[in-house]
Amino acid sequence: MVYPFSYAETLVHSTLDHCDISDFSIQVFFNMKDHTVHVRQRPHLKMFLEKVAQMFELVIFTASQRIYAEQIIDRLDPDGKLISQRIYRESCIFSDGSYTKDLTILGVHLAKVAIIDNTPQVFQLQVDNGIPIKSWFDDP
Repeated sequence: MVYPFSYAETLVHSTLDHCDISDFSIQVFFNMKDHTVHVRQRPHLKMFLEKVAQMFELVIFTASQRIYAEQIIDRLDPDGKLISQRIYRESCIFSDGSYTKDLTILGVHLAKVAIIDNTPQVFQLQVDNGIPIKSWFDDP
């Protein structure tokens, strides 16, 4: 079974606003400026990723830009042992002002794919393969 996850507001929350409780920060150059992005990980994220990766193929499928997303994913999986594939914005379909994730890009029969995402519109092409979850911004 393949489980593509979104990471923004699903596994982590990131902000340009200074955050004393961030787990890590990254530097990103966009809009002709350097920015510090503060990232907070969902509680128990490392253990969750380790368990899921033991049982399933774990994929990050994000509508975020590669320059930004890659740095965060590198921090979540520094040894490259948990996340088997990374799919970024350039692989999404942009239509009517939003991005859609076409799960056929995975090259796996859709009966073996379930996407976990906080934005149900992104899996509108394969709605039966989507598991919507609430956005995560901070501990309750």
